[in-house]
Order: sequence, then structure tokens, then C-alpha cells
Amino acid sequence: MLTMDYRMVDVLNADQLEENDLIGIAESIVKIISITPTKEGFVLIHEDEYGEKDVLEIFDDEQFELFILE
Repeated sequence: MLTMDYRMVDVLNADQLEENDLIGIAESIVKIISITPTKEGFVLIHEDEYGEKDVLEIFDDEQFELFILE
């Protein structure tokens, strides 16, 4: 079984997020596939470690933990 270890390296504001960032959402670490600005924030399409994609709307004032693979 392949085990991936992540390390939290920063906390980013919503406007600092970029495609391919690994961020923490709801006790999971996901990869941002795309980020689209909206009037009140952003729409994120993200993928979890199982390859499942989901859409999440976030506001400008939210913050997210940024992770890297060790």
C-alpha cells in the first residue's frame, strides 16, 4: 500500500490559491484542479486522493492550510 505523508507549510487566503495546490478541506487534503473567480469569492474544483472530484464555493475571506508531499 502506498502511503503519502503531507506536511503543512503555510496558510493561504482564498485569493492566493492556485491550480495544483494541495489544501486542507474538511479534514482531507485535496488537489485544486481549477479555480474560477466569482462576485463573492471563488469556485474550486478539487480532487481527493481517490480521484473523486468535487466543486466547492468559497468566499474571499476564507483561509486554507497549504500542504506539500514529503
